[in-house]
Amino acid sequence: MQSNRLAIVDLLRAIAALGVAWFHFTNGSGIIRDGWLYRSGQYGWMGVEMFFVISGFIIPYSLHRSGYRSSQFGRFLLKRIARLDPPYFATILLCVLLSYLVTLAPGFRGEWPHYTWSQLAAHVGYANSFLHLRWVNVVFWSLGIEFQYYLLIGLAFPMLVARNRAIRVVFLGLLLLVSVAVRDESLVFHYLPLFVAGILAFQSKAGLISTRALLVGLLTTTIAGPIACMGIATALTIRFVEIPSSRLTRFGAISYSLYLLHVPIGDKIMNLGGRFVQGAAGMVALSVVALGASVAAAAVFYRCVELPSQRLSSSIGYGIRDSESAPGDRRHSSPIPAR
Repeated sequence: MQSNRLAIVDLLRAIAALGVAWFHFTNGSGIIRDGWLYRSGQYGWMGVEMFFVISGFIIPYSLHRSGYRSSQFGRFLLKRIARLDPPYFATILLCVLLSYLVTLAPGFRGEWPHYTWSQLAAHVGYANSFLHLRWVNVVFWSLGIEFQYYLLIGLAFPMLVARNRAIRVVFLGLLLLVSVAVRDESLVFHYLPLFVAGILAFQSKAGLISTRALLVGLLTTTIAGPIACMGIATALTIRFVEIPSSRLTRFGAISYSLYLLHVPIGDKIMNLGGRFVQGAAGMVALSVVALGASVAAAAVFYRCVELPSQRLSSSIGYGIRDSESAPGDRRHSSPIPAR
């Protein structure tokens, strides 16, 4: 039963990663500007918001299962860094190398690469958005938001599982109020309603709140606007939908790798192919090739880079009920889901 519930998390990861990739290929490459193919990916960007809800659920869920205490914050942070940073830094290197290699292609018409040491160094602390420095990969901004969420929850986790119901309610209420007051999109506070939706799903699954309290709580996240509908749907799916593990749900294992690689791999294919491909059929074929190449690259990257970092993270224990990763949990395996 428990592993079946988490299979749905992997399925949602797969959907989110594929949605974001398809959005970038059909709407972000500049090659396709209108038509049904353009519209097919128009809302794929919402996969990022899905990842935020999934992170809202899976991080406290994993901490709760491990018996985490806030005094172990340093170890928690070390596990997060070991899990997510090696693939992140490997992608930075790949992006920089590819940006120079593509300039050698015949008929190159893209933007010539230009990086500064300060720009690259800012990636170490996910600080590019704060410093108004360009990311080498456009999707990295969301990793910065995720990292801020780790800091917040690692310190405030006791508030989420407090025996006193009033403490839990007041804390989540404060998070939502802060999200209204702080509208800076480079800060996690702007996205807190989505994370709170995931947190509520966790509290429900952990038996800390009733189904009624879950539904009422999710309604309060509508202060985020129309995007909240997607957040609520994702949270309810995580909490109540049960599916068996399958090839599609196992695809969620490489969702982080696909998220990291689809721009440097797939977008390069779109830009190169766009110089030669004509017509709707050709654009469909080009988009499918870009997606297929990205998935293939992600599978290799997962084996060679992400899986070793996952194992490294798992080797760092809390010393009590040491199983941060739940069955089926890979990206936050520790592996989110989180983005």
